[in-house]
Amino acid sequence: MTQRSTAEKMLLILSAFAFLTITPFVYIRWVEGDMVMAAIDAILSLGTAIFFVFVFYTRKIKTAKFILSIFFSIAIVTIVAIRGQTHLFWLYPGMIAFYYILPARAAGAICFLAILLIASIIFPVTNMLDFLTIISTLLLTAIFSYVIFSNFNKTNDRLTLLASIDPLTSSGNRRALDLKLEKILSDQKRESSKVSLLLLDLDHFKKINDSYGHANGDIVLVELVELIQKHTRSLDDLYRYGGEEFIILPLKVDLLEAKQIAEKLRAIIEKSTFAGKISATVSIGVAQYRAGETAEAWISRADAALYVAKDSGRNRVVAESELNKENDHS
Repeated sequence: MTQRSTAEKMLLILSAFAFLTITPFVYIRWVEGDMVMAAIDAILSLGTAIFFVFVFYTRKIKTAKFILSIFFSIAIVTIVAIRGQTHLFWLYPGMIAFYYILPARAAGAICFLAILLIASIIFPVTNMLDFLTIISTLLLTAIFSYVIFSNFNKTNDRLTLLASIDPLTSSGNRRALDLKLEKILSDQKRESSKVSLLLLDLDHFKKINDSYGHANGDIVLVELVELIQKHTRSLDDLYRYGGEEFIILPLKVDLLEAKQIAEKLRAIIEKSTFAGKISATVSIGVAQYRAGETAEAWISRADAALYVAKDSGRNRVVAESELNKENDHS
């Protein structure tokens, strides 16, 4: 089983804490003879327990977040309808929690619907000044929360993107590659399928830097990435694995088809020029995933094929199936 995400842990902790906090009130209300609130607290306690089990076993985080938010918003509105406006203060922290766990628009919709329902409940039994004060503060809390969390989410998305891309080439970096490999291996454990990767190395990159300068060497890398991305499928991602090494995955094809894709890419790069005048070639190692192996072992086999390609004169593609042939020939 893959490690639980931060969001998943947060929902499990929140539901467990809610269950432990609410459950004692069931007994207290029952002892005090308040059977209506005891029943409501019992429903809330049971709901949080069911929610905990749902998250723990299904791991459907997005669905769970909506369920939790809707469940608690309905509970708050119901309590206000039964016990009066003094209980609506639970909506203030509730709204902040909704914005924290949901996208801003979804949280805003739930908040404003809850405010509308509460307004209809308290309007007949509240003087106008108190009514306007309550609704105004609820609306302001919802609006301020929307602005704050909307900006927070946008900033967080930008930081997440920056943390997953290579600053020079804008391809995926090693962190993004590790996450992608983790997902692929997890998918393979659930349902095995054909998937291959290409490990590319820019030939004689040191010579390019020495002859044309490091600035032009950087331009070569940037333009090489743009060329590769232009001629690879939308489902395949490109990651910078090392200085001038790149990995393309997941090619959802077998080894033979992956080698054909690699050969077409190698030929396109050979015919291209970079930084206006520089010719470049790549050597490519190809490996198909084997059930049960680690990501490191998979890449290692592609690396061994790449080594043979470079040792055999560069500007060529070698598949892992050819390694034994090369060894026998030598």
